[in-house]
Amino acid sequence: MNKPKNPILRQGFTLFQFLKKTYVAWDRNDPFAKSAIIAYYTLFSLPSLLMIVTSIASAFVGPEAVQGRIHDEISRFISPEVAIAIEQMIGKVTLQNDNWITLIISIGALIYGATGVFFQMKKTMNTIWNVTEKNDNFKRMLINRAIAFGMVLVLGFMLLVAFVITVLLNLLTDYLSQFAPTITVVFADALRFVISFAFIAGLFAAIFKILPDVKMGYKTTVLGASITAILFLIGESILAYYFASSNPASVYGGAASIVLILLWVNYTCLILFFGAEITVQYALVKKHKIVPSSHAKLAHSEEMAALREKEKQIEADKKKAIELATNPEEPPKT
Repeated sequence: MNKPKNPILRQGFTLFQFLKKTYVAWDRNDPFAKSAIIAYYTLFSLPSLLMIVTSIASAFVGPEAVQGRIHDEISRFISPEVAIAIEQMIGKVTLQNDNWITLIISIGALIYGATGVFFQMKKTMNTIWNVTEKNDNFKRMLINRAIAFGMVLVLGFMLLVAFVITVLLNLLTDYLSQFAPTITVVFADALRFVISFAFIAGLFAAIFKILPDVKMGYKTTVLGASITAILFLIGESILAYYFASSNPASVYGGAASIVLILLWVNYTCLILFFGAEITVQYALVKKHKIVPSSHAKLAHSEEMAALREKEKQIEADKKKAIELATNPEEPPKT
């Protein structure tokens, strides 16, 4: 198909081709199955994850303020009922400190649970970037868990920074509202949107930079994270309206909050993976050098080996089918 001669149409055609390639690559990686897996892990990781994140931020600003911020954000993106349910989950996560052995086991279980979602997300990011680890052993698993826990610490630090900025913004708007209340409201709403965008984009940038086993430049990371953040805000606005208007989990009764969490994480991961694929396609278009980390390699060698095994299986199945088809018919019953 030839490109249009009109410059505007040509740019639109180029964008369409870019998005088409992105969608095909995104769909090829089976994002729906991977999103469902991460949603499942999130359900079990969420109490431990939020407890650790809350503990990190609470060390500086107090637990009530942090829990209130988490409650407000979950209410805004999902629903107030889910926010209450998650608060109850966090309240029931405790550390058994009867003796030091029990305490160590309890802390280990807490960290293991909190890192599960990022551990699975790392595997998916490697699939998107077409890399795999050279040595998939116990040592590598511990390192990956440490990286996932690093993401938990990053999330806690970002929550703390966002809270401090919000407090400063509230103080500033309270002061300015004495002189120009109408303009201050518009200014505060715009600034809150910028802060929310910066927080989400920063989280996605950390995911793109830390989790996959590739060496990626900051320009590619920031651009991909920014585009993903825009898609996220658009998608979450649609989801919030959908959840509020249709209440898709109402048929599940007492399990409605759990279903809403699964739905929200599932849809969010689809957006995240599409944003990651946009980052990959952008790096290809701009010819940015993206190489595997020292402990990783390109995945094509394993894919070729799997393909050869598949070919052997196909030949075996073909031989079996031919043999069955050429067998003599059973003699008629007498």
